[in-house]
Amino acid sequence: MSEPATTPATTPGRRERRKQEIHDRLLDAARALFDVKGFESTTVDEICERADVAQKTFFNHFPTKHHVVREIADGFLDELNALVEEACERPGSTADRLAHLFRRAGEDILLAGPRHKELLIEVVRVAQADGSAETARRLHATFGPLLEDGAAARDLTSEHDVAFLTEMVAGVFTAILLNWRSLEDYPVQDHLAEAARFLGRAISRR
Repeated sequence: MSEPATTPATTPGRRERRKQEIHDRLLDAARALFDVKGFESTTVDEICERADVAQKTFFNHFPTKHHVVREIADGFLDELNALVEEACERPGSTADRLAHLFRRAGEDILLAGPRHKELLIEVVRVAQADGSAETARRLHATFGPLLEDGAAARDLTSEHDVAFLTEMVAGVFTAILLNWRSLEDYPVQDHLAEAARFLGRAISRR
């Protein structure tokens, strides 16, 4: 019996694949340049030159340079989601897993270097300009599984529901990142570790 023919609905056409390949090339070029030069010092022309595309092609994919940052912000949330999944797979209490998550996040932030800080500043600025509603929802959803697992294991406080506890964890994490991007020599790793201890006590069943 012959195999059924693959329909266009399940397989991207040549034009769509080419469009996605160019889009990814522009994103990769932008990330590389932002890491080296920072967001403000990188021009659209430089991104186009590195990606080997015409400027018109750039604007077919991104209305402005800030729209590139919005996609990079999505990538940041994807990375954070991966750290949450890693923490959920570890043994121990929800407080232990939260401490691991915040420690790993602090390590990744410092490994990324000073240009990552500048990019994060721009990510937050763009999110605030957009009202940040969608970013806030995604951030809340990212931390959700950690608290939901804790509720299922019955090691969370019964004084508050899971949605509220998730909001508090996401809020503290975001506040520390905002302080780090705004304050000179801010000890982000130390504050993440201390915040994890504080939150661990607050969310744990007494």
